Amino acid sequence: MITIGTCFYAARGDTERRQRRAREALLGLAGVTPVNLQFVDDDYRPEGLPTLAVLRQDARTITGANGRRQPIVAEMFDALADAAAARGSRYFAYLNADIEVTGAAIDRILSRGLDGYAFCRMDVDPATHAELTVQPYGLDFFAIDVAWWRRERTRFRGYIAGEWCWDNVYAAMICSHGRGEIVHDAPGIFHERHETAWNRGLYAEYNGYLAALDAPYFSRWVAYVRALLERRKAGVDVDLEALNGEIFGPPPLTLPGQVWHAGRKMRAHMRFAKVRRRMLSDDVDRAQG
Repeated sequence: MITIGTCFYAARGDTERRQRRAREALLGLAGVTPVNLQFVDDDYRPEGLPTLAVLRQDARTITGANGRRQPIVAEMFDALADAAAARGSRYFAYLNADIEVTGAAIDRILSRGLDGYAFCRMDVDPATHAELTVQPYGLDFFAIDVAWWRRERTRFRGYIAGEWCWDNVYAAMICSHGRGEIVHDAPGIFHERHETAWNRGLYAEYNGYLAALDAPYFSRWVAYVRALLERRKAGVDVDLEALNGEIFGPPPLTLPGQVWHAGRKMRAHMRFAKVRRRMLSDDVDRAQG
């Protein structure tokens, strides 16, 4: 049994249609307990999904910005881990709110019995639902062993869901500190292709700041994807398990490396503080203008 969920939210038009498809896919899965995570003061309750109103943090509270209310990934993972433990599930799983998960993905998790999985999505045509391509850079479905998560929890920072970087860092951490798998081939999760706006605003800046603090892991992710794509382009058969072992492992920072990374973190702190002041000031000016 796997406890699986995300924070669904009230939406309109195509956004709501994509979320509805994701919920319908969840409700059609065997061997899973679906959950709608929600903020403690929000009453959004999608039909058919049990709701846990336990989330207390959001993107506004941690950045000070007055943008859309977006949850924090680590807090959602904590809530799902608690829900899984209460139900006797070994694994909890998190999906982005517009991802359709199939039984093939669930079977892969249960059959291999690893500490964690990060699934790339298969993009599909919005009109025909025909498969287009697997996106190697985007990880939209995670499944993690509850006991492993609780043991390694302190490594994972509070990234904002729906923004960049967090999925790549989390995948690298899972593979570096546990028996993890990044699932590229026939991932069994589907995403309707649509326009997105990335790398804009204070939320994106905040996740970029955290990724700088986690640079030893983010760099490993970049090296992993680069090696994967280069070998496939060259027509080389890629042994994913061997590649995983080649790239990942506890980051062995040397003393000079530790000093360099300490300086990098200091520069990231200063840069983000400056960007945050400017962006919040611009928001005030627009509100008063």
